Amino acid sequence: MVIEKRRQNILIGILFLIPLVLQFLEPFTTTFTEFLLETSLSLLLLIVLFFCDISSLDQWFTERTITVLSVSLGILNVFKFFQWYPLNESSFVYSLGIGCFAASLYFLNKHFTVKNILLVLLNLNILANNMEPAGDWLIIFISLFAIIFYLVQVVITHTQQLRLALLIVYVITLLVGLIWFTPQLPDFDASELAWRVEAIGIIIVVPLAKLLVADKELFTFNIHVIITSLAYLFIAESSIIIVSPKIFNVALLVIFFLIYLAFINFFGNINLNTKSKKISVIIPTYNGASTIVETLESVKKQTFRDWEVVIVDDGSTDNTEEVIRRYLKYNKLPVRYIKQSNQDQLNAVKNGLKYITGNICYILHSDDVLYDNNVFYRATAALMGEKCDGIFIGIQTIDGQGHPGKIIRTKSYYDSQTVIAKTALGLGRNPYVDFTYWRREIFETVVKENYLTNNLPAWYNAQTNSGLKVINSNFIGLKYRVFEGNYLNSSDGSVNVLSGELRTLHHILGNLKIPVFKYQSLYYRIMNKLHLSSICPVIFWHGKTELRAITPNVVSRRVRSLDSPYLKAIVNFTQNYDLTKKVKIDIPIELKIFTGADIRLYNKYIKENKLDDFYWKLMKIIGDGAATMIVANKNKRKLEEILEFFTIKDFVNIEVKNDS
Repeated sequence: MVIEKRRQNILIGILFLIPLVLQFLEPFTTTFTEFLLETSLSLLLLIVLFFCDISSLDQWFTERTITVLSVSLGILNVFKFFQWYPLNESSFVYSLGIGCFAASLYFLNKHFTVKNILLVLLNLNILANNMEPAGDWLIIFISLFAIIFYLVQVVITHTQQLRLALLIVYVITLLVGLIWFTPQLPDFDASELAWRVEAIGIIIVVPLAKLLVADKELFTFNIHVIITSLAYLFIAESSIIIVSPKIFNVALLVIFFLIYLAFINFFGNINLNTKSKKISVIIPTYNGASTIVETLESVKKQTFRDWEVVIVDDGSTDNTEEVIRRYLKYNKLPVRYIKQSNQDQLNAVKNGLKYITGNICYILHSDDVLYDNNVFYRATAALMGEKCDGIFIGIQTIDGQGHPGKIIRTKSYYDSQTVIAKTALGLGRNPYVDFTYWRREIFETVVKENYLTNNLPAWYNAQTNSGLKVINSNFIGLKYRVFEGNYLNSSDGSVNVLSGELRTLHHILGNLKIPVFKYQSLYYRIMNKLHLSSICPVIFWHGKTELRAITPNVVSRRVRSLDSPYLKAIVNFTQNYDLTKKVKIDIPIELKIFTGADIRLYNKYIKENKLDDFYWKLMKIIGDGAATMIVANKNKRKLEEILEFFTIKDFVNIEVKNDS
């Protein structure tokens, strides 16, 4: 995965350089040498693309590509405006700029961030300074199409909810095009050979890209691919008519090919079976008698009918079971009720996995309700619309009586190491809501291991220190109930939450070197408060970040004192960490191994004096800061799980001794 990301970075770097090299060298080239230069750069781009995994050219790669191309054109725009360099008028800049403008409007819908708003404005400015006769016609059409397509999704198909701020930006782009509008026709010369060759090349791109993607994965020719293909053909062919090129732009054609290839890759390679879209809802409940009927009613009212519910009663002591069975007696629904001893919420969800049959999974708490009747419909439409592992939804808070509170939209998520680094700068706190619809195969493997077992963010894969491919759905899907005196705000709750945050933080810092962490963290958190995190730069590279000054600061923000032996052991480990220190660990055969999901039970055992003596000794050993632990080969896996529980797995080297 790391190697593939590096190849992608090389590809994007070449894309960034192509407009700059072509434009800065143009004054010194003839028509023939310019063609040779374009051809050479295009071949270099295709060679790097050949070594890339085409299936990895996803929506995040495409957005990065559009961003760097826009920035590259923006640099040329600055040089041209201030006349710092003798740049000639270029049809290449307008054609590439109009493509970036159209793509930036699409990504603004997916990720409504300051960065993407600035990107739209930047592309408008580029087009304004490189306008071709009748070029404003295309700007108006693209802006109008974006508005109509968005409103169709909101009003007719109901796959999105109205977001006024987004609609306003779309309308502004249309008004800008109308202000610039001058009634003129393109200076088009039908006799030019270059535009004919380019026009044919743009058409050839469509079947060629489909063949390349189809060779990699099962390709589905769906409505999203059709709309994308038609939009690409219209914009690319229209820009050629408008600019009427005198020479064949090889580089432009190759760039269009790459962008179109990426688009149909994540629109056409949908990982879900299009014939089966059953949603399995797991509802963990503990003493939820007063709210669970309302929860079930919100599921019952869904317009999307292919669903099932698995209720896992985590040892309720009230009349939850009686309420559920009475409700199901009068409502014949696909609901299964499971009763277990109290094992905590994450373990309840994990136990419910064995009873599900759908290919889409969702966790619904027994005191929350679905936002409206179209939530399941929107969720399946989003999962079927793009290649992804899952979708984030937005939430609206409600109080104990059901009165509505504030709307919370999930931050724009990017599958990148920058997001991982920013999570560390946020002190390990999950920057995204935990309400996600998942593909079953991802939920039963990666999410189960990291979230349900180790209490890490559900979108984070600790094994690879990377994020899953989760998209922002841009709709409110849940009414999230907030009670006064919430358990998470208690001292025990703070320790339990902090355990997951430290585990996340330590995993990331065990794989990334983030210099001057204190100041980068402060700057990022300020930018995050101002909703400017999307344009906040982060400096990091692969390596390890020392925990000594970081972990105590994180702990002190959550708890007032180190009364918890568990937290005290972790903090002492970071203070006494010694790369030269080794210690032998003997693990009892019948020892209970705790996971991140068991932190509440672990603290309960401490309070009730039921904790095995091994753990008391181990916490002392951990506190001494040994960087190497020696264990019998048969117990290596157990020690790895124990170190994972104590959040320090990435900072301890395990040496194996012979079992004899």
